[in-house]
Amino acid sequence: MPRALPAVVAVLASAGLSVAAPPAESPMTVALKAETAAFPGVLGLYARDLRSGEEIVIDADRRFPTASVIKVAVMVEAFHAFEEGRLARDHRFVLKKEDQVGGSGVLHAMEPGHALTALETVRLMMALSDNTATNLLIDRLGVKAIDARLAGAYGLKDTLLFRGSFRGGRAETHPELEQEYGLGMTTPREIAGLVARVAEGQVVSKAASAEMVAILRGCQDRNTIGRRLPAGALVANKTGTDEEKLEEGGVRGHVRGDVAYVEMPEGARYVLAILTRRVRDERWTADHVSLTTGADLASRVHAHFTRPR
Repeated sequence: MPRALPAVVAVLASAGLSVAAPPAESPMTVALKAETAAFPGVLGLYARDLRSGEEIVIDADRRFPTASVIKVAVMVEAFHAFEEGRLARDHRFVLKKEDQVGGSGVLHAMEPGHALTALETVRLMMALSDNTATNLLIDRLGVKAIDARLAGAYGLKDTLLFRGSFRGGRAETHPELEQEYGLGMTTPREIAGLVARVAEGQVVSKAASAEMVAILRGCQDRNTIGRRLPAGALVANKTGTDEEKLEEGGVRGHVRGDVAYVEMPEGARYVLAILTRRVRDERWTADHVSLTTGADLASRVHAHFTRPR
């Protein structure tokens, strides 16, 4: 209990009132907090066992820059658009020179005139985090529509997309937040909760949700949550990599994130989000401290949720 709370409780008790103590942290939460105490940045984690409902929580309601993790929300809106007839799955995007942006993906290296379907565009966005594919979808779906869906259909108040990828200075919504968070913003609890809804068949339809899980399983980046999980673990995830937009103490810290749905053949099912920011490690390689620490945490969470019962 925080140091100030006992005094508050005493005052209320003397007035004949009562107050509930904050819920005790689970032993697993306490253990993981101790393990991450020396992490050189800010780390948030949210995990939920989809069978028992047990949660593991570390700073799960703190806002973090999403980097490409927000592309999960773009995929969700694309499938809503498929269902509602606003975008045909076989609609063909024809690549133009002005569409091509840098960063991750392959479309930036292709010749203009290349055509791909809307569904192929979603797959490229999720498997390779293709920024050009992302922007083709965002331009068609609309930033405001994506954010309205997150808030209205799913109750996500701290998960927002601000603009297309690699479009610095072109915030379409909440420019004051974009100045800090960049492409998007979320919390570990909210983004894991959205993926949980997909895993439980609650987004668009059971069939659409199952297709989205399959697309998430195609993600080629397994440097965090999937890195040290055992053979047989089915990982459906989306990662994000960036650096902070704003410096702090003269340092532009790094941003890393991963959100996943994990399923085991024997029946274990859980979601896990690990987000980091202001990390004082400037490496862009797989040995970045956020990735190795996240892999260790994911391994611990997995062992806990798959333990014999």
